[in-house]
Amino acid sequence: MSPNRVEGDRTVVGLPTEEAVEAVVAADPTRDPDEVRSLLDHVTEDGRVTRDGIDATVSDVAKRLATAETRVELARSALDDASRAAAGVRELDVVASRLEGYRATLDAVTTRVERLGAELRETSTPADRPDAVYESVVELRRIAIEIREPQRRADDLQLDLEEFGRWLGSHERRRRAFAEDVDAVADSLEAARGDRDDAESWLDASLQAALVPVLIADLRAELADLREMAERDGVADGKWAEELEGRLDALESRAESVRDTLDEAGTPAWAEAHGDRIDAFARSLDGVEPPVDWGAVRSDLERARALDEPYP
Repeated sequence: MSPNRVEGDRTVVGLPTEEAVEAVVAADPTRDPDEVRSLLDHVTEDGRVTRDGIDATVSDVAKRLATAETRVELARSALDDASRAAAGVRELDVVASRLEGYRATLDAVTTRVERLGAELRETSTPADRPDAVYESVVELRRIAIEIREPQRRADDLQLDLEEFGRWLGSHERRRRAFAEDVDAVADSLEAARGDRDDAESWLDASLQAALVPVLIADLRAELADLREMAERDGVADGKWAEELEGRLDALESRAESVRDTLDEAGTPAWAEAHGDRIDAFARSLDGVEPPVDWGAVRSDLERARALDEPYP
């Protein structure tokens, strides 16, 4: 590099890799040369940083972005199909809440992909200066990595929607899925019953136990909607619903027993340390009614669990 070139006139494009590394580090001495070298390798051809190398990297990221955009459109199409399939039952909470959740996920994924697309456009034609080229490569690599997550979510959403379509069309699928949810609540109760070896495990078990009545209430409301769907499908035998209702009654009794067991197991020191937190979480659930916003409830549960933060 010419000794007569002033700092603001320095260029990077066309320089051998090592000289480019030196220029980028000279512009900001806090940068690690090895990291700079590794990143500039993405825009290097025949040992030199080139505009073609930059363009090729932009093109690669753009292809990844286009793939994610395609997956989002496929998920959108799947949601449209599911909405049409649900037309006759979409007034039921068990259906409407699922469709609302799917749409919220799609909106979030769409927003993130669009944001990454805007960021790609902003960084795709950097000025030929050390800072600009280096920061552009940093951004391009970040976008290439970040695009994986919304693409994965779009793929998962499409699969969920396809399963939702099958769930809509089959009483037996709906019955099995509901029974599995009941099993999950039963398993959580058993875990809570045994998880009281120390203050923190006792706290977690007590919070889980406080949540069980909300889970059961939500399941009861869902079961009522499933009964309605079964009647519309012409399922005459209602014994399946009676059996599941009986299981929910049994779970409610077990939940009371587990809460009593946990209350007895808690030492005065544990109650002193965590009792207010448990009571506050239980109060936060008082106004929660079906269909439950489980995202909000889980967020509140995590706050209650976080002992390094005040709650509520």
